Formats: sequence, C-alpha cells, structure tokens
Amino acid sequence: MSSLKETMLANLRELVKLQRAAHDSMFKFSITKIWPISLFTPQVDWIRITRMMDNLKEKCNEQKEYLANTVGAIHRGCPEGEHGCPEGDLPFLKLLPEYLDLLATVAEVLGRAAAYRQNVLEKKIKMTMKEWNSILISYNDASDSMTRTGILLHSNYELSTMQSG
Repeated sequence: MSSLKETMLANLRELVKLQRAAHDSMFKFSITKIWPISLFTPQVDWIRITRMMDNLKEKCNEQKEYLANTVGAIHRGCPEGEHGCPEGDLPFLKLLPEYLDLLATVAEVLGRAAAYRQNVLEKKIKMTMKEWNSILISYNDASDSMTRTGILLHSNYELSTMQSG
C-alpha cells in the first residue's frame, strides 16, 4: 500500500505534466510555427489549452480538498495506518496546498494567455504588445513562485523520505 505522501506526489506529477505540456505547446520553439510552414501545418489549439487549464485548476482544488480532509482526519485522532501518513510526512503535506494554489494560479494565467491568443486569431480583438506583455509578466511571476515553492516541497519530500527509511 502506498502512503499518502506517495499518492499525492504521483498526482502532483501528473498535474505538472499537464501544465508543462500546455507551456511547451504555447512557448516552445517549433519549425512548424514559422511562416510559410505554419500555413500548411496545424497550429496550437488555444481553445483546448484553455479547457485543459480550467480542468487543471479544478483538479488542483480537488487535491487540496482531499489533502485537507485526510490530514485533518489524522490530526483529529484517526490512526495513522488508516490514511498512511506518519508524522514525518506532515511538513511535505502541509506545504503541498500552497504549491497546488500556485499551480492553479499558473494554470489560470496560462489559460488567460491561450484565450487571448484565440481571440486574436478569431480577430475579436487586436493584439497589443502592452496587454500581451502584462500577461507574460504575470505568467513569469506565477511560474517563478511555483518553482521556488517546488524547491521547498522537494526538499521536504527528500527529508521525510530520509527520516522514514
């Protein structure tokens, strides 16, 4: 039986993979994005990325609720074996909701960027560099915060792993 820490880490890895896939679709260089090749190859599906990021925000909130209920049950006196969470894992698990909040924020900004690009593509709005730059700056700030918290999360995970085994 895997522990709560291992389960939450596996779920977190899947959520981060989803965010990274959307990031790479939007920002990673590809020869197919250069004109005239872009005229013949399918481009980024902005609507799909917007939906994926909305789904990612929902999944982050679900994980936070599950974690709060489980860790709360441990603190209310449920036996450790019922949820598979020894006390050494609590620093990792207490930092996890903050990371999930930041991941949801990154997903929101990335979804906003994709929606903006879709609106430009559909010619609903005219792209202004000022507005696009502000979206990119907010994405960069959210991503940096998520990275810094991820480093702390990783160190707490490693520390709890060393303590338990």
